[in-house]
Amino acid sequence: MQNDLTHLLGKRELFWGLQDVAKENPNILKHGAFFDWMCQNYIAAAAIGIRTFTDQSRDVHSLWRMLYEMLEHPGVLSRRSHVSLYRGVPVQRDFDLANLSFDNIAGKGNKAVKQSDIKKDLSELEDSSERVRKFTNKRVVHRTPQGQIRRLPKFNELDKAMDTIDRIFCKYNLILTASGMSSAFATRQYNWMEVLYEPWILPNSKLRP
Repeated sequence: MQNDLTHLLGKRELFWGLQDVAKENPNILKHGAFFDWMCQNYIAAAAIGIRTFTDQSRDVHSLWRMLYEMLEHPGVLSRRSHVSLYRGVPVQRDFDLANLSFDNIAGKGNKAVKQSDIKKDLSELEDSSERVRKFTNKRVVHRTPQGQIRRLPKFNELDKAMDTIDRIFCKYNLILTASGMSSAFATRQYNWMEVLYEPWILPNSKLRP
């Protein structure tokens, strides 16, 4: 799931970066077929990406399914299993990284992550993505009658759903793998805007009218 989430967040970076370019240079929006195409493709890709993380089908691997199965097995996220991931990490006086890490998530001294905490995360995941999932099911992957969806999601709702997925994923990734990260977003090691510094169609190109 981490690679999928990283790619999803990377698509968002590109989309909003191109919006900044368009705001600075509105001339590129003349005859805006290209930007319309770009926006439509981003919306579809982002909506489907969010849907994959919130898929409730029994035969899929999704963030929603993982949390739901954790609820079905109380105590599965135990302190003992988390601490075992830190074998080989030296324990310093007054600083036990493994137990401190688990305390920060499950509460000091708790033997396992509380079911109520998992249920809360599952509810947040559902609530933040509900409108996006409905849009995906009824407008992107299927074409249902117009009346079956009252309001289309807005871009800030796409962002909120991604942020919620990212936060919850990182929380449980830490518990299950002892890999601490604040976000699955990966900063690119190159300037992706560099391709925009040069005209795409050269002055002497046969593609020019």
